Amino acid sequence: MVLVLVTGASGFVGSHVVDELLRQGYSVRGTVRSHNVPRVSKSYESFGDRFTTTIVDDLATSDLSQAVKGVDAIMHVASPLANSAAPQVILESAVSGTTRILDAALSAGVKQVIITASIGSLASPDDFWKEIIITEKSYSPLTAEDALQPGAPGILVYSVSKGLADLAVRDFKRAHPDLDVTTIHPSYIYGPLGSGQVYSSPASGTNRYIYVLITGAPDRPVPGYDAVTRGIPLNVDVRDVARAHVLALKVPPSDVPKRFILCSSRFTWKEAIEFIGQARPELKGRLPVITGQEPAVPPFATVDTSATEAILGLKNYVKWQDTVLDTIDDLLRVEKELAAVTQY
Repeated sequence: MVLVLVTGASGFVGSHVVDELLRQGYSVRGTVRSHNVPRVSKSYESFGDRFTTTIVDDLATSDLSQAVKGVDAIMHVASPLANSAAPQVILESAVSGTTRILDAALSAGVKQVIITASIGSLASPDDFWKEIIITEKSYSPLTAEDALQPGAPGILVYSVSKGLADLAVRDFKRAHPDLDVTTIHPSYIYGPLGSGQVYSSPASGTNRYIYVLITGAPDRPVPGYDAVTRGIPLNVDVRDVARAHVLALKVPPSDVPKRFILCSSRFTWKEAIEFIGQARPELKGRLPVITGQEPAVPPFATVDTSATEAILGLKNYVKWQDTVLDTIDDLLRVEKELAAVTQY
């Protein structure tokens, strides 16, 4: 039975990758911070010895030798989120965490590494609001200096961190051509929480954009779009992201890093609000007010996912309506759960 190491197994994407691997019959070893081990282990106890945890408190500094020992493949999902630390720390952690995983894989004789990259490593936030086509051969022009400018927004720092890590992967592959490396580049990721995800609030990461639709003043307007605070209308369901990682295990090796973009749909916040109001009428009082005077969404980029469908084989994406509704329902579940804990 193939054993796959998943870094960041307690996170949003990482927990879904674990879920999908177990669903597909793989054995999984998940890296988890020490204080999260009980929660994650309990979530997967029904899988017996097919799921185990290994403590890695910091990918940038912790010893990784035991984590990678005896595994057949590595899925490196963990990476610092936007605004999770000082910009310099985020940049250094993203790059060193990635290169240290690659070094550990090489030392342990692991032949295949699949890395969760980002659409942000393919273009700058501003570029997504240009009528251009972004492909798996694109690279962001942003540098560390851009991220370290005073007042640089969190999404820009995050994008730079993913771009620098992506360049480090390319350099590593060039120096070690026998290591099979794949990078997965999702657009904005939404979806319900994973089985082993550890959380202390209903929404984190990009799911906060969905949660904003049902939180706030009752007379607030429909959210707008910009590159800094409201993202872009290019989306993919977290369950499709997990499927992509598992599908990548079966793609033949290549002389260069294999890169796959994930983007399944385009929808606007206005469309999402209208859909939620119809599907969950009891939430209408929590939704922004649609006046009919909302500004039009500006033109934005197109991403070419043809290689994802043709080579990776990812098809039949989750529809955005299902993504939005499943996310909303799960956020409400967590709301109630956390409220119950607080009251207790």
